[in-house]
Amino acid sequence: MGLLSSLHSSSLTEHHCSSILRFFPIAKLDEITKGKLLLWEEDGYSLLLTQIADQIICFENVCPHLGWPLDMSAVEEGLLICPHHGFEFDLLSGACPLASELSLRYFPVRERDQYIEVQLNKVRVNGPD
Repeated sequence: MGLLSSLHSSSLTEHHCSSILRFFPIAKLDEITKGKLLLWEEDGYSLLLTQIADQIICFENVCPHLGWPLDMSAVEEGLLICPHHGFEFDLLSGACPLASELSLRYFPVRERDQYIEVQLNKVRVNGPD
């Protein structure tokens, strides 16, 4: 059972349908480490969180090139390196230098009461705010 299920008595789907712009707690702040990826999956979402340049970011666990998962990717010097084909993505902008049409898909995040909350109904291309 994910963190969200343990924090809320009703399902994510019920919250998602009834609340258009709601943020949901998905990780404790101390679980997120610079240079490491934290995988969170629940109710059809598969997301990755990491800290880069003192900013916590959340993006879809899907390579925009081939659709394969990114959770086994390396994180080096601000870049996410796809384990399947070696494409690199800038973690702050989401951009892929080798293919400008490809970009990571970000979800808005905020910190609240030592938890990282993610706005699950809104996806952004071209980097976090």
